Amino acid sequence: MSDTHKKILLAAYPNGMPRESDFRLEESPLPTPGADEFLARALYLSVDPFLRMLMNPSSEANAASRTEGPITDVGRVMAGGFLGEVVESNNAKYPRGAIVEGILGWQNYAVSNGWVNKRHNPGGVVVCETGLDVPVSLFASVLGRAGLTPYFCMTRELKPQAGETAVITSAAGAGGSIAGQIAKRVGCHVVGVCGSDEKVDWITSELGFDVGINYKTTPDIAAALRDACPRGVDVHYDNVGGPIMEAIAALHTPTHRYRLVGIASSYNTVPEGQSHWSWPYEKPMFVVHDYTKEYADGIREMAGWIKDGTLKYREDIVEGIENTPKAFIGVLTGDNIGKRLVKVAD
Repeated sequence: MSDTHKKILLAAYPNGMPRESDFRLEESPLPTPGADEFLARALYLSVDPFLRMLMNPSSEANAASRTEGPITDVGRVMAGGFLGEVVESNNAKYPRGAIVEGILGWQNYAVSNGWVNKRHNPGGVVVCETGLDVPVSLFASVLGRAGLTPYFCMTRELKPQAGETAVITSAAGAGGSIAGQIAKRVGCHVVGVCGSDEKVDWITSELGFDVGINYKTTPDIAAALRDACPRGVDVHYDNVGGPIMEAIAALHTPTHRYRLVGIASSYNTVPEGQSHWSWPYEKPMFVVHDYTKEYADGIREMAGWIKDGTLKYREDIVEGIENTPKAFIGVLTGDNIGKRLVKVAD
């Protein structure tokens, strides 16, 4: 192998929306795996909104709770999903040629023993079941955490039922688009909130959502939601938090089920009176890692839906590891449809 080791480092803590200058591309010789380790070559990197939370300096209280240390910090490789091929191995669990996925960071090669960070990657690096006859990129998107999150949130916790009304925010994103389709599968009236007319058209004409609302051009989002949900909201899958969440919550039925999956409206803000970013809601975020032991079952079921055409998806591919920061910032500003990935190699 003649490639150099390219990695995107966190260069500075962002102040609000990240800028490309908050990251730095560094090159060095290829790393060598040690005892019980393997070397993987990246195929795709994942850029997800929740990574913005990991770019903030921790408070003393938060740091004390993280006995394993921060997953990223200034001068360290930026955290993020990594889908790659094992090219050298001293670990029988990860044989050469295996396709693996885990939070190994934004780099074109990674050395690991299978564990990275128990808090954010408690299942360790996963060997992908490539015999499912699906494109390999899906293990970083629909069949990765981006798809498993809505799958388990909807099927295990929110449990939509026929005849109910489900509202999905960030409905054209990686998770929202799948959550809405799962609700539609069981016969829900599905309303999606997203940020452009193009996204509204995609979720309604291709994914089967009953109503799409462009929150950026809708003058009265509360009124639009009332019109779209005349019987109230039974299932609320929320990716954004903030005022839109509150407008939907005002329509909750007495038997509603609600989970906060992401807080895109708050990732770039520090609450007034505080010196650092902290979780701004009383209710905790849904944690897909609670279902780590069931990942394989969820992957197989969704792969079946993809192959029979009942689960549709879109991958928004950006080429080149050097473009990873720009691709990530674009996700935070909402310029993607579906799951955005950075393609590093074939």
